[in-house]
Order: sequence, then C-alpha cells, then structure tokens
Amino acid sequence: MVNLLIGIFGIYVFIKIVLEIKEVLYIKNVFGLGAVLMDIETYKDAAIYSIYKHTLNIFNALISLFLVVFWLSGGLFIINFLLYKSNSLLSELEILLAFFAINYILTLPINIWEKHIDKRFGFNVAPWSMFLVDEVKKIFLFIIFGGAFFAGLIYFIENFKNWWLYGFVFTFGVVIMINLLYPFFAQMFNKFTPLEDEGLKDAIEEMMAKVGFKSSGIYVMDASKRDTRLNAYFAGFGNTKRVVLFDTLLKKLTKDEILAVLGHELGHFKHKDIFKNIAVVGVMLFVLFAIFGNLPDTLFKELMVPKIGANIIILALLFSEVIFFVLQPFVNLISRHNEFAADEMGSELVSKKDLASALKKLVSENKHFPRVSKLYSFIYYSHPPILERLEKLENEK
Repeated sequence: MVNLLIGIFGIYVFIKIVLEIKEVLYIKNVFGLGAVLMDIETYKDAAIYSIYKHTLNIFNALISLFLVVFWLSGGLFIINFLLYKSNSLLSELEILLAFFAINYILTLPINIWEKHIDKRFGFNVAPWSMFLVDEVKKIFLFIIFGGAFFAGLIYFIENFKNWWLYGFVFTFGVVIMINLLYPFFAQMFNKFTPLEDEGLKDAIEEMMAKVGFKSSGIYVMDASKRDTRLNAYFAGFGNTKRVVLFDTLLKKLTKDEILAVLGHELGHFKHKDIFKNIAVVGVMLFVLFAIFGNLPDTLFKELMVPKIGANIIILALLFSEVIFFVLQPFVNLISRHNEFAADEMGSELVSKKDLASALKKLVSENKHFPRVSKLYSFIYYSHPPILERLEKLENEK
C-alpha cells in the first residue's frame, strides 16, 4: 500500500509539472500578441516574473514528492523509533515537531529563492534581517498555537472511536477562531494606523452603510516596509471586523478607484461569500478527515510505525494537497462566480469605469501577466482572469 500511495503522489506531481510547463509554453506563445493593460516593458517583466513563478512551482512539486518518498520510505519510522514513548502525548508532539522542523529546513531554500525573485522584480523590499525576524515569529506562533491545536487533535484520535468526526468539528472551530483573531495576529507583523484621510474615510463609511457593513475601524497597514504590491481586505468577524488598506494602495489608486476596490469586497459581504467560503472549507476538511480517519491498520504495519495520532496527522498533511488538488477546480468554479458578482456590486456602488481602472492598475503594479490558458485558470484560479473580468464589466448594462 505504501508503494501505491507513493505512486498516486507521483502521478499528482507529474500532472502538476505538466500543467506548469504547458503554461510556460503558453506564455511564450501569446507574448508575441502584444502588450495588454500595461506598457511593453511592464508586460515583458510580468511575463518573465510569471515564468519564474511557474518554475518555482515545479521545484516545489518535486520537493513535495521527495518529502513523501522520504517519510514513507523510512523517515517516519526513524523519528518514531527515536522519539515515541507509549501513551505519551509529549512524545507524539515531539514527533510532529521533528516532522515540521525537517520539512521546514528542506523547503527553506525554495522560500529564500522566492523572496530573492520578488526582490529582483522590485516587490520584496524588506531586508533579510526582517525576513529572519518574521520567520522566528512564525515559528514561535506555530509552536505555541500549533502545539495546542495538535495536542487537542491527538486527544480526540486517542480517545474516541469515530475520532475523525470530533476532530473535524474541532478543526473547523479552530479555522473560524483563526479568522476571528486574525487582526490580533496580524499586528505582530505590521503596524495598523487609523485612516487619516477624512474625505476617504467618510466615503468608505457611507458606502459600508449602504450594505449594512459595520466595522471596528478603517486602518492603513504599513505593507510597503516589506512589499510594493497593492491590496486591501476586510478581516475578522463580528466586533473584530475591520477594513485594511495597504499604504501602497493609497499611493497608487485614486479615491474613486479605492472605493471601487472596497465596493468589490463589500459585494462579498453582501452576498455572504465569507460564510460560503467557510462552508466550502468545512466540506474540504470533512472529506479529508473522513479519508484519513479510516486508514487501514495494514498501512501502519508496512510503515513499521504505531497507529497513533501523530502518525495519522503526518499522513494527512502529506497527502492533503492531493485531495485538495482534486477538489480545487470545483471550489474555484464557485469562487470565480462569486468574484463576478462582487465586481457587479463594486461597479454599482461606485462605477464600472473606476473598478475597471483600479483592476488595470492592480494588474500592472503587481506585474500579474494578464493572459492565462483556460485549463490553468480552470484548475488554479480562484479569481476570473483579468481580461474576462474587464470584458464582463464592459458588457454589463
């Protein structure tokens, strides 16, 4: 069965690599059609940047395959042999810590390479010292909160027959809690200050009132200390809801363009897309837990490891991306429909012209290559391709 699992993962990686190579070839083929939505130099940079990112995805896929082979061909046995003690929650957490630590070390070069690529194209402006501090903070948060989460999950695995149902409910609750507390965690990495532009603030509050959105405040995030890309988002639930504007966005977009972008986000609120997305995540988690909550004992005998919480969690983490890859096109299909509807709301709250102008600036400033193959966008894109979004805006009455 171990060989079967490795084979399945190998097929998955092969499909991913073929898709990435095909997309690189597609970019090279359509590049000669001429620049759209940006000047020729930016268009060229966007094409090269996209090719770099697809190449990075290929290396990530190969590393994932290596890790699966490593863990299933003896790595899991070794950390169990060295760390596991019968009926010891601490030893199971140590096994998970060793698993995450080894994965982190082996994938760190790719993460550094990605940061280097972003620096080359003018996105990543943070010094490497800030990258190091950020990584230390992430590790600290993961050990504290991740440790508590996995301890709870192991408890359900070890004490309940149908643990996967309880584990699913517990994990789903944690996902909701993370969304609720996200503004708190974000403050560990960025500074958030109240929006000082009273005219823009009043316009945003007036627009939010039209759809019944109540927030705890409108904030500007100092995104420019790390990255030059533009963005804005709503975060939190209930009393923790807040509007966040990147300082880079304020510098590049006009007042009406900013309102159009936020109008799009308010469209998601009005259509209850946040709750829909949470429900979709719940379905995906349910499928994952249903599969890995019923793994046969023979698999663990082949791996020569006990059927304990830590090992079940490791197998679920290793193969979750395969399951999510299968589900991804269906999830993205729903997401793209929601994005079109949010665009319609944004154009109604402000104007089609301002939303289209904002989208064009976002694509150009973020050097997002505007052309994408239908197959790649169908599988991977949670948002409709920019050219389709603009065409739909232009055709709306």
